[in-house]
Amino acid sequence: MKTKIVLLFLLGWMEVMWGQESFNLRYRIYNQLGEYNLKKKIMKRYDSLSENEQKKIRNKYKIGDKLSIEDKIIIQNKETKVIREIIIDEKFFKNYKIDTIVSANIGNMEHGNVRIDKNKLLVNLLLKCGKSSPAYFYELENRKSPSLPFTSVTVSAITIPIKYRFKGKDGLGEEFSTAINGNLFLGYTYGKSTFFYQEEIETKVNTWKVTGGLLFGASSVKLDKSNSDPVPIDDHSLPPEYVDATKGLASIAIGITYSYNNINVGAFFGFDYAIGQHADLWKYNKKPWLGIGIGYKLFSF
Repeated sequence: MKTKIVLLFLLGWMEVMWGQESFNLRYRIYNQLGEYNLKKKIMKRYDSLSENEQKKIRNKYKIGDKLSIEDKIIIQNKETKVIREIIIDEKFFKNYKIDTIVSANIGNMEHGNVRIDKNKLLVNLLLKCGKSSPAYFYELENRKSPSLPFTSVTVSAITIPIKYRFKGKDGLGEEFSTAINGNLFLGYTYGKSTFFYQEEIETKVNTWKVTGGLLFGASSVKLDKSNSDPVPIDDHSLPPEYVDATKGLASIAIGITYSYNNINVGAFFGFDYAIGQHADLWKYNKKPWLGIGIGYKLFSF
């Protein structure tokens, strides 16, 4: 038995997961992510700055000095840059604004999406009551790896070419079956993404996730003497007759998969239901099976 389970596992590499799609992906966003603080950029007016900050600005921009400013204007539906010259006066300081980075406070935890931009992990929180939120970010440090957990609903198309069917009553033997099949796996996913930042190179994202859910599928089986009972005959003096036909199968199973980047490992426990005339003659109709596989996600839509 153990040998057959190992064989099933080794042969399970034939499983292929393709067309995997995640819906409602939500990262969990915190004010404090290890040693990283969630930050945001705000615009501060000149009159809200400290006296020392105002002094630095006035030392940089002297009253009466000329300053060239680049503006963008639309001419014949095309954006054009123009340079205009102004003279610095008190009105200039009254309208002066400066970008300032401050620590953010979003409460205990919020959900959102993330995107990498150079040395920043940009955060876009999910809308609440249609209200937009500021742009938040974590500032990444060289050769460090902050991690963010996430959840999602996952839909995957999966094939399970090898199934192990258990022993049963009345001398029903165990069986390994192979067949072409197509299955749809619907599940809930929990995972975590790690963002490894390397200065002047790139930010490498490694993601692991576990998905549990239901599998629905279709396949076929060829009935023969080895896997089916004979057709009932009233005249017991006649030899038994066996059906030689291919029957459709509907499958339902529960399963769990583990993924690390594009590598997938999955285990499924389910039942096959034969369809059509003489379906009940198939010995493994409505009997449990186990499928295990290792695969590589070829495509992601």
